[in-house]
Amino acid sequence: MLFRKIMLLLFSLCLVFLWVLVPTISMGDDILPGKWWHMPRVAKKLELSKEEKKELDDLFVKSRRRLIDLKSTIEKERFELENLLESETLDETATMEQFKKLEKAREDLSTERFSFLLKVRKYLGFGRYQYLKTFFGEHQMRKRHEQGMRQKP
Repeated sequence: MLFRKIMLLLFSLCLVFLWVLVPTISMGDDILPGKWWHMPRVAKKLELSKEEKKELDDLFVKSRRRLIDLKSTIEKERFELENLLESETLDETATMEQFKKLEKAREDLSTERFSFLLKVRKYLGFGRYQYLKTFFGEHQMRKRHEQGMRQKP
């Protein structure tokens, strides 16, 4: 019986650590991270005016502030879950509720990332957004190629 409890605890801890190490995949990863609209080549191709760059800066700042808060919430919820899993007596109900809180916090983070993507898509329009996706795809391919070249002896 004790062996089973220990194994359950170890399994639970492994799952928590996997969630910590495995990055969340969000649809917001479809475009360049950071302030890509300040990259001269992108800004020129998208024909971004100073006003448009300012508007994108404002969207970015609002979203980034929200992301910081949401990431903090995830860390707090993760800490509480780990604390419950490490307690001598396991309260399954409380642990499951805490797990749900953690998953909700992760969902909120993904939703914010996607919301920023939607705002950018709406702001740029179809054509400029398509170019941005193409540029990002090429950027990712170059990056992977460069990493591959560095790894070869």
